[in-house]
Parts: sequence; structure tokens; C-alpha cells
Amino acid sequence: MGACISSMVRRIKQVMEACVSSMVRQIKKQAMETRCVSSEVWQKKQREQAMEIRCVSSEVWQKQQREQAMETRCVSSEVWQKKQREQGLYMMPGASSGHDYIDRKVKIQITSALGVRDNGENIIGLCGPKKRVERSALTAIRTAEKDQLFQKIVTTTVTKKPDITKIQTEIGYAIGLNFNSKRMITAERADLLCAKMKELQTVLIVMYDLHGRLNLGEIGIPFGEDHNGCKILLTSTSLEVLSEQMKVHKLIQL
Repeated sequence: MGACISSMVRRIKQVMEACVSSMVRQIKKQAMETRCVSSEVWQKKQREQAMEIRCVSSEVWQKQQREQAMETRCVSSEVWQKKQREQGLYMMPGASSGHDYIDRKVKIQITSALGVRDNGENIIGLCGPKKRVERSALTAIRTAEKDQLFQKIVTTTVTKKPDITKIQTEIGYAIGLNFNSKRMITAERADLLCAKMKELQTVLIVMYDLHGRLNLGEIGIPFGEDHNGCKILLTSTSLEVLSEQMKVHKLIQL
């Protein structure tokens, strides 16, 4: 009886040890799997964080590169502009090509012709491509305004089919005459314009885009012996219009 009980106890003990051993193995296995999963999750998070850091670093680097490139372009542009000025070339605002440059000599020619008094050069012609002559004339106007060469500066556009009434009205408005409410013929407006301009010691009339002969007297613009202080700047793409038809006193070609 005692031997039987001892045998049963040993058997139970063996079974329990086997169960415990199996449970320990399972626990270790689960722990190992948990560590593996945790490691994978941790590694994934590390990779994601590293990727985010690289992306941020790349964006920062690209931004710095863009800023440095912008600074380089600005410096290069300033250096280039300085060289252009040293070589005597100017570019007007809005210029888009090499044809929009204004040579220093041309600028000096225009401003000198406008500034000189009592030399018989009242009518100045500016000939060349339309865009260039307009920019050159604009430069001359700005210089004249800055240097206060004239009491009044008037601009008007002539076009292929000159509208004398429109031209007279624009000039009149600029010097303080209003023809809108007055029914007048061309000659009457011309007389008033001429008299008003003679009251001004100095006046510059800029007439853009001439395509043919224009009678300045018919408009009412005095010059020469009638008014030495009146300068007239005419722009045209045609050399013949300025030299032969308008007979300008000084011709400047671009």
C-alpha cells in the first residue's frame, strides 16, 4: 500500500513538473515574441522619426539653398547693372530686351538739346524704333522735370491720322485752357494756345508718333523767334518725316 502511494506521488510530481516546464516554455516563448514585436514597433518608429528628420532637414537645406541662390542672383544683378552703368548703358523700367537700352551719349544729346536756350534748335527730332524712342523721350522728360528745365511739360500723341482738335485740347488742358465748353474753330483755339504758351517762360511740347508733316502753327505752338523758350520734341520711326517734312533743327537717331 505504501509503495503504491509513493508511486502515485512520484507520478503526480512528474506530471506537475512537466506542466510547469511546459508553462515556463510557453511564457518564455510569449515573452520572446513580445520582445520581437516591441523591437519591430520601436524600429519602425525610429525609421519614421529618422525619415521625418531627413525630410525636415532636406526642406531646411533646400530653403537655405534657395535663399543663397536668390542672394547670389541679387548680387550678380547688382554687379551686372553696375558694369552696365560704367559702360554707359541704361535700362528703363519694364525693359525686356537689349533694344530697350538707352546709351549715355543719346541721353546727353537729348537733355543738352532741351536745356540749351537761344541756339535756334527749338524743334528736336528723335528717330528710331517706336518703343525705343518713346523710352528715350520719357527719360528726357524725367530729367527735365528733375532739373526743372521747364515751367510746363506737355505730351500728346499724333498717330497716322492727326486729330488737330484733340491735340489742341490736350495741350490746352495741360497749360490751363479748357476748350470743352467753348465752340471754337481750329484757328481760334490756336490763337488762345499760342498766347497762353507765350505767357510761360519755358515750355516743352512732346509729340509722339509722327507719320507725316504736321503744321505746328495751325495747332498754335509758337517757337523760334515767336517763343525761344518753347522746345518741341518730336518722335517718329521715319527719318524722312523728321528731316524732310518737319525739318527739325536737331535730329537724334537711335
